[in-house]
Amino acid sequence: MKYFILLFLNLTFLYTDSFAQNKQDYVWLFGLDHTPSPIDKGYRIDFNVKPFTIQVTNNGIGFAQNNASICDKDGNLLFYTNGCAVLNKEANIMPNGDSINEDIWKKLTGWDNCEGGYPGTQNIIILDDPANVDSGRRLYYILHKAIVFNGWYDDPLNQLRYTIVDMDMDGGLGDVTTIKDSTFYKQKQVLSSYLTAIRHQNGRDWWIIQPLEEDSSFVYFLLTKDGIELQGYQNSHEYFKKSLTSSAGTARFSPDGSKYALYTYNNQLNIYNFNRLNGKLSNYKKIYVFNPDSINPKNIWFSSVEWSPNSRFVYTATKTKLHQIDTWEEDLQDGVRLIDTYNGTIDPYHTIFFLMNLGPDCRIYMCPTSSTNSYHVINHPNRLGKACDFVQNGIKLPITSGAASMPNFPRFRVDEEDKCDSTIVSVFGDYVYYRRDLEVYPNPSSGIFNVRIPDRLGKGKLVVTNIYGQIIKKWEISGIFKEKQIDISGMPTGHYNIDVYPEKNPDRIVYSRQVVKVG
Repeated sequence: MKYFILLFLNLTFLYTDSFAQNKQDYVWLFGLDHTPSPIDKGYRIDFNVKPFTIQVTNNGIGFAQNNASICDKDGNLLFYTNGCAVLNKEANIMPNGDSINEDIWKKLTGWDNCEGGYPGTQNIIILDDPANVDSGRRLYYILHKAIVFNGWYDDPLNQLRYTIVDMDMDGGLGDVTTIKDSTFYKQKQVLSSYLTAIRHQNGRDWWIIQPLEEDSSFVYFLLTKDGIELQGYQNSHEYFKKSLTSSAGTARFSPDGSKYALYTYNNQLNIYNFNRLNGKLSNYKKIYVFNPDSINPKNIWFSSVEWSPNSRFVYTATKTKLHQIDTWEEDLQDGVRLIDTYNGTIDPYHTIFFLMNLGPDCRIYMCPTSSTNSYHVINHPNRLGKACDFVQNGIKLPITSGAASMPNFPRFRVDEEDKCDSTIVSVFGDYVYYRRDLEVYPNPSSGIFNVRIPDRLGKGKLVVTNIYGQIIKKWEISGIFKEKQIDISGMPTGHYNIDVYPEKNPDRIVYSRQVVKVG
């Protein structure tokens, strides 16, 4: 009987562990709000919420470029940063968290107000301190890149710094400690962007990889319980020219940690095997996503790279093209497939392809390069070719994004069998609609807007909402009439969304336009 009880308990623990996924990347923050007021709003994707809506929230800071956040292992938000300030879960700046990446460069260039954050699309990342395992503390490293003034006639320098957050302080809301803006690498110039990390094979420490500027090398570090240790340099087999590569792409480890990919339009796709035991890159492969004869070095097309959850497919986004590369092909060049080409949507600006991020729900989300009302989504990235189901403008945002930004996370589930939670059938539940353009004029207007009813609509609803997603007015409409005039002249000046939902809508289409009401 005693043996049976022990066996039952062991099986229970195994069962619990196998389903206790690490959820440290479950809250994503976006938007350009920069003060804790009801007027300036951002939004969040919280993968814990079911049924799901994108939440309009007060984030307290704006995210125009740098973007990093971290949750505890149960998915509860701890803190976040835009490269200028560090805020706790209550959207308040932490004690001593009012300024990181400090240098006279910020003041000389006007970046010191930091309303949208600090420059760099992949220049910041948050890692838990390996010493936490033994100490029981809750310390976190923010790794970030500081731009340093280098005189009036020379280009500024890039330094790698770290800041430590102690979540046991301020009643559990966290403080930025006295270890702040501490430089750990300045020997050579590092490229802007491409900062990423992966767990050591021991499941405790972190490998950190960063390409160098005007060089054919990576510098790599190991974060242990004793701090950040420089390990040395590795041959990248690719020359990273500042003018063509810096801030022009991204780098990602595969979800299983066995490979590393770096992609830019001018450098194309560079893939390496990665050894999580010794931190070494090997088996270098260069894949031309575009025909090498067609690549024009005068074009700096911002690009990004992301992996499928099963670590088989690499996706590259380059301005107007999304490609999939099948790494199971014997010759990787044979694995390049064009998935889609930008459809020309203006929402309210061109929604060309930019940053990608693999979500905990097994989907890949993509933001355009500028302010937009929608994101793109790859619904089934583990599938070959166009079966991956890429939908342009597939995620309707509750408010305009304001800028291009995606959070930068390590692969928190690298040692788990399931790299994402495929049981989240759709994080957007019944709220996801695939967006199409709606013609509205005049725009801006004092309150009278003419809405062109989409062809072959049939019956449907026309809905006007404010930037917080609250319904202002709603009408039943019919495709018999080609136009509908709406009057919101009694509403305050500002931005409003006009949406048309077909009544019979198996494809979940919404026709949408953001309008501006002026005084």
